[in-house]
Amino acid sequence: MPKQTLLTPGPVPFTGDLFPREAVSHTDPTFREGLKKLQNDLREVFGVSGFTAALTGSGSWGAEVAVFNLLSPTGKAVVLSTGLFGQRFAEMARLRGAQVHVVEADPEGRVPFGLLGEALRAVKPDLFACVHVDTSTGVAIPLHQVLEFVRATSPYTLTVVDAVASAGAMPLELDGLADYAFTASQKGLEGPAGLAPIAVSPRGLAHARPASWYGDLTRVWAFWEKGECHHTPSVPLLQALTRTTERVLAEGLRERERRSREAYAFLREALADGFTFPPEEVAAPTVAVLYPRRESPSTLLLRLREAGIIAAPGIGPTRNRAIRVGLFGKQALLAQELAEVLRGALA
Repeated sequence: MPKQTLLTPGPVPFTGDLFPREAVSHTDPTFREGLKKLQNDLREVFGVSGFTAALTGSGSWGAEVAVFNLLSPTGKAVVLSTGLFGQRFAEMARLRGAQVHVVEADPEGRVPFGLLGEALRAVKPDLFACVHVDTSTGVAIPLHQVLEFVRATSPYTLTVVDAVASAGAMPLELDGLADYAFTASQKGLEGPAGLAPIAVSPRGLAHARPASWYGDLTRVWAFWEKGECHHTPSVPLLQALTRTTERVLAEGLRERERRSREAYAFLREALADGFTFPPEEVAAPTVAVLYPRRESPSTLLLRLREAGIIAAPGIGPTRNRAIRVGLFGKQALLAQELAEVLRGALA
């Protein structure tokens, strides 16, 4: 059996040299200094000037912390959905007790700005949430255009961005646009899973009304900014994330995005005879969703595995219809190998 290479849309491969050789206390002064460096690097990743941190938990925990702090049981939310993860955020908000209005993208993944404006004016939401790149569909929204539209239409609405499949792989520049953004450590930042980096604006922090002790943003802020005791974080994961984030920024966010876009363009051209793709104007550079015309997705996933490549099946709206491939960071360098295996499977 050949060595297995992860080409899933997360987790991505990482190296063992990221982890420390011995246990370190979360109160250790050297570790605390490392957290400050990580915060500064995360500001660059998110393109913000405000508060950043990395929660011990998955990207889904990053989403729930937004819900627990920025929505009340009597609150109202508008969620823009381009796939499974927009629907998941809406479900979290409903479980909080909030009134939730979902605006669906059109069948090809385009943002219906007319419907979004109608919803914002009618609902007058406390919170608006969107997913920059939904890994279930491989659709990317025009993030700045959406956030600027929301700010202009409903200026008092708090804005939340799911940047799980874009942070670390694309420039975000969210300062003044997002009140809360979150990602996960195992995708664009190329680290091990288990952390949810976040960025919170001063307005977001001022509106925090926590409904969870562990997810209390005010306590999280006090831990990261003042060293006050709150919880024991995952020190090894934070040390690993510090190293991977430093490497990502040394490479450059624009360079990483360029490489992903070129890899996706290559796949689109090389596999045009056997697959269909989302329209180019909505396709995310980091997640390629391939719809086979002849073979079943399960057959192709098996052929890839036999060749040593682990891709992902479709989920949510693409379940049993597509295979999904990650093009984060170094994954993009394997586009040619992937295309050769798939062309062989369809021959």
